[in-house]
Amino acid sequence: MKLTTKSLVLLVLTAAFAVLNLVDMRAPVEQGPALPALPRLDPKEVTRLTIGDQINTLVIERASADAPWRIVAPLEYAADKRMVDSYVKALSAGIPMETRVDEGNLEEYVVDDQHALRAELYTAASPTPALAVVVGKSAGGESSFVRLPGSDTVYRASVGARSRFERPAAEWRDRVVLEVARESVKRLVLTRGAERLVFQRGEGTKDGEGKAVPGGWSLEGAPAAIDSDTVELLVHNLVRIRAGELHNADYEAGFDRPAAIAELTVEDGSTHTIVVGGREDARSAWLKVDDRPEVVRVSSKVKKELAFTLADLRDRSLAKIDRRQVREISWGEGSVTVAARWIPEELKWKVVQPANVELEQRGLHQAVAILAALRAAAIAPDAVFTPSGATARLGLADGTHWRLDLGQADAATGALRARVSGRPEVFLVDPRQIAEVRAGFGR
Repeated sequence: MKLTTKSLVLLVLTAAFAVLNLVDMRAPVEQGPALPALPRLDPKEVTRLTIGDQINTLVIERASADAPWRIVAPLEYAADKRMVDSYVKALSAGIPMETRVDEGNLEEYVVDDQHALRAELYTAASPTPALAVVVGKSAGGESSFVRLPGSDTVYRASVGARSRFERPAAEWRDRVVLEVARESVKRLVLTRGAERLVFQRGEGTKDGEGKAVPGGWSLEGAPAAIDSDTVELLVHNLVRIRAGELHNADYEAGFDRPAAIAELTVEDGSTHTIVVGGREDARSAWLKVDDRPEVVRVSSKVKKELAFTLADLRDRSLAKIDRRQVREISWGEGSVTVAARWIPEELKWKVVQPANVELEQRGLHQAVAILAALRAAAIAPDAVFTPSGATARLGLADGTHWRLDLGQADAATGALRARVSGRPEVFLVDPRQIAEVRAGFGR
């Protein structure tokens, strides 16, 4: 076949482009110098940090890795361990410079000597800083404009916003006023005016996996069984007190007429005393803890929780059953009852009534879990109870049985009125939980 002149030209051009495509004609790109990074340090080895300008400098130190942090300038106070550790860990991570921004023009980025903040970390190995960086204004997000000491090059780096370095010394103060392991508290004595309530923790147990379970709470001279979980929550809130603000010892907050005094005794025999001032405020409460001189401002929630009545402490647990001990479960509505039995050899629930019915295993497991740990939202203020015909039963491995009878909905709350075997009270139960139980039985 004879090629035309036009075809020959196109063929030649195609071949030329193919050759050029195989040859990299681009000029080599000149790589700039690698950007520097802050040195990587082991946070455990850092024993001193400073942040400051030409006039004011914050200094926080510790004697060793195991010693507590203390503010030594411009104030003399214990420092907040979590805040200091977080700061040191972040700055010690070998932060790279993200980009080179400028050379000189230091005032524009607030990294000049007059306005910048110099942050330093020291270790015990040397009196000179192991890490130093000059921080200017924020550059967006967690980045700020920075420069390295002795250099006029301005970089952007993820050292945190400038506000991280501008915190006043008071914000670094230790806000943990009391920190005690909740399960170690064995006794709580609460004094409210002439009233004195003594709560005692019972002996602990072990769960099916051998883990320790703290004992429940009792109240000396209680007219009825108390709700141990409510007392446990109260103790939990008392042993984790962090200050919103710290005031001088002479701060007026009504300590001459305290609203409550809580004395906690822990398992080693030591005690902690929390005095709640009587000053009224909708948002805040003020405490004195042990022999610490300062007055601590906390949320008013702490004070409100200590203002409970004995009626608030009544036991709202409808069942305190280990669900692993449940062998039978049933749900009845009117004349229809659905019952299932646990078959350990098959590790499954089997419907035994009515015949030839199957239910989802997940739904039955959920029903058992809800009923075994069922708690009332409240106790009805009256004894009015009209059975609805709905009943739940649990049979346990030791041969005992537990029964829940449901009544009408409470007009004021919408909760379901309920009674359980062995208890005289009428309880108010969340209808959503009952709906989940019914769903487990396909209702």
